[in-house]
Amino acid sequence: MSQQPDTLTGHHMEVPVSHAEAGAEHEGSNSAISGAMFFWFLTIFVVAALILKKYAFGPILTALDQREEEIEQSLENADHLQRELATLDEKVQTKLDDADQKVRGLIDSGREAAREAGKVIEAKAKEEAQIVRENAQREIASEQGKAENALRIHSAETAVAMAMKLLHRELDAKGRKELTDQLIEGI
Repeated sequence: MSQQPDTLTGHHMEVPVSHAEAGAEHEGSNSAISGAMFFWFLTIFVVAALILKKYAFGPILTALDQREEEIEQSLENADHLQRELATLDEKVQTKLDDADQKVRGLIDSGREAAREAGKVIEAKAKEEAQIVRENAQREIASEQGKAENALRIHSAETAVAMAMKLLHRELDAKGRKELTDQLIEGI
């Protein structure tokens, strides 16, 4: 603090002084200490920097370099995997296309086989229908022949019966049979 006269009262007063002003007043006496302190500060800083470089910064920088190499390797591996995945996707798509084409071929061949089988079945059914028709015609012809024979026999018997009534003649069973056979042969 410094003393200054008060203009109103005439007495001296103490006025506070800032640190910058105080430092300027004592600057001459501290300059020797500041130079020595600066030297020791610089020496300690250099020693600390060398120690940190050797024991702290060196391993840290080495670890960072290794980490950077690992990251680069991981990125290269990711790119490689991505290329492999793209190749595999292409192969899978190709195989899917081939499988799709084979399935279409199988479906087409199955349809063609079904058409051929249908034609064979239809032809076989026609043959069987023809055989059934021919058998039915033979059976009809046979039945027709039997019916005609039965009709002849019945007609002959009716004729004999009418003739007997007309002739009032009674024939024995053997005579009727002979007369019926003669009439059948005549019809």
